[in-house]
Amino acid sequence: MKYLKLIFLLTFFVQSQTEPINTGHAEVSLIKGSYANNQLVIGIKMDMQDNWHTYWKNPGDSGGPIKVGWDYSNTILNIGEVLWPAPELIPYPPLMTYGYEDFVIFPFIVNLSVEGTSANQEDLEIDADIEADIDFLICADICVPEKAYIKTSLSEMSQDDELDNWVNRVPSITLPTLIKKDKQFLEIRFSFNEKIENIYFYIEEKGVVLHSGNQILTKEENNWLLKVPTEKNIDTINTINGVLNIDSKNYLISSQLNIKESNSLEITFLQAVIFAFIGGLILNLMPCVFPIISLKILSFVSMGNESSLKIRQHALSFCCGVLVTFLLIGLAMIMLKQAGSYLGWGFQLQSPVIVGILSMIMFVIGVVLLTDINIGSSLTKLGGVGSNSIFGSFLTGVLAVIVASPCTAPFMGAALGYALIQPSGTTLPVFASLGIGFAIPYLILAIYPNLINSLPKPGKWMETLKQFFAFPMFATSLWLIWIFSLQTSVDTLINLLIVILVISLLMWMLTIFKSQALKLILWILILFVIVFQGIKFDLINDDRLDVTSDNQKYSEFNAWNSNIEQSFKNKRQAYLINFTAAWCITCQANDKIALSRPKIRKYMKDNNIEYIVADWTNKNADILNALESYNRNGVPLYVFWKPGMNESMILPAILTEQILLDSFENDIIESVSYTHLTLPTKA
Repeated sequence: MKYLKLIFLLTFFVQSQTEPINTGHAEVSLIKGSYANNQLVIGIKMDMQDNWHTYWKNPGDSGGPIKVGWDYSNTILNIGEVLWPAPELIPYPPLMTYGYEDFVIFPFIVNLSVEGTSANQEDLEIDADIEADIDFLICADICVPEKAYIKTSLSEMSQDDELDNWVNRVPSITLPTLIKKDKQFLEIRFSFNEKIENIYFYIEEKGVVLHSGNQILTKEENNWLLKVPTEKNIDTINTINGVLNIDSKNYLISSQLNIKESNSLEITFLQAVIFAFIGGLILNLMPCVFPIISLKILSFVSMGNESSLKIRQHALSFCCGVLVTFLLIGLAMIMLKQAGSYLGWGFQLQSPVIVGILSMIMFVIGVVLLTDINIGSSLTKLGGVGSNSIFGSFLTGVLAVIVASPCTAPFMGAALGYALIQPSGTTLPVFASLGIGFAIPYLILAIYPNLINSLPKPGKWMETLKQFFAFPMFATSLWLIWIFSLQTSVDTLINLLIVILVISLLMWMLTIFKSQALKLILWILILFVIVFQGIKFDLINDDRLDVTSDNQKYSEFNAWNSNIEQSFKNKRQAYLINFTAAWCITCQANDKIALSRPKIRKYMKDNNIEYIVADWTNKNADILNALESYNRNGVPLYVFWKPGMNESMILPAILTEQILLDSFENDIIESVSYTHLTLPTKA
């Protein structure tokens, strides 16, 4: 036994003292930083001999990380895991290692409490004893395992301001990325607004990448692409974590990895264009678009006695309004993405400003349809009711897209998901195809204006039909007010209702006064009230506008968070995620028709399927990141997973009870599945 001890002492230099310990090739000491918020930062300081180094958590092709055993009998302390500063490259051709050369401080967070209460500085100085048993590998031309044993107290520890510098070297900002694997590389896509000179990805997982291989950076139109060469067999890896160093700035990376190497998950440009066209065509049948489309139908019926030229002009004007608006929305989303911001499909209804203004406009249109109020030649009749105008038809197309676009029809999700990760030269044609699909019925009418003759002839019945169409407008206004109530405070909602009451009074006055000049003044006043109130909404500083809606409707279910999917997968727990929003009528219809049906709820309970709701009524960057991880950019989105599945399934945008049951019971579903990536939140 004596000989064994002697060998041990020859291999590891051991000391027990509060002064820096010389282990042979490094001086090791415990230091402390500042005390704040019941937390203290302490550090293991290693001052190594010149050209010697130690290692990061993943050492690369050789080496090993520091290991620390803590002993603190006093219950006041709780020392967390090591906070790893960003490493540096230490090449030893043909090997590549990651670590720290000459000098390093490893920070640790110490949480402090006394019998459940917060500790103060005096408690610490008296009571907090610490023992640290430190093992590390230190290398130059050779590698030597060394050891330091330190027994001290917080009061005896020296305070070192340099500790703060190393705390700042610990990456704290998460960079959203999309990571997939092809045959030879990890492909890391990310947005970064500045020019990149130098970049390197330090991966935490071992046995995944070729550390000595060249990492290749290329600039795509909307993204940067970093290709990292990989080992041959990484089929068991599900998550990629690490540090991305961009021009001496370090960012956290944490992403789910899909290792499927086939191209079956991809759709081509032609498929995206076709899907967009079909989705736009189907969008005409979605309930959210009916109120506006009904206006256009009414206007076309009223043109039964008009010339073919006038009918063609109105149809083309409406189509132009549709197409221009779709392209503008697409362009806005592209520009914001290039600027580092992200917007999802239907983003306009995530703004209480737009929702509030639309609710007032819909109410005004409803009143105009229900009464004999004449908007007059100065303003024209919206939707072309009565004395049509070409500009009125154009505005109707614009309004139709604004109200209808939050709905996602079948095929739309795949097309938009593809379009928004492509260069703008590819993205805009997909949006154009979506607009053409939406406008195609009216384009056909422009080509064949005589089709109007097949509609019933104008007559007194039209006045009754016009009044009937007022009620879908009122219903849309109420729906928008409900959305507004979920996005804002009670006081702001009351403000909107009072404004609508004022508008009602002004419109009633329109029926009293006979003077056209007074009527024009009243219309200008109504317009002023709407615009002024919109500006007022915009100035409201409501903290709820950038968080998930706290809709009580979903309080009984699991609330979505960025880690919940992986957590359930780790527990081998089946789940169904409903990405939804109050302003998404398709979502609400699916909920009534399928998701909330007793048969479905009973099936999920009996088969232990957790139901998760991601409510996107208000802006939420984490939900948008999750949608983009499935190559989607809007709701509804339904994701199902159960043990035995290699990847999550994306269900159709339109659900029925049978579709859900078939999805639960089978591993194959007729839908497009995409690379799944749970984008992290800021650390």
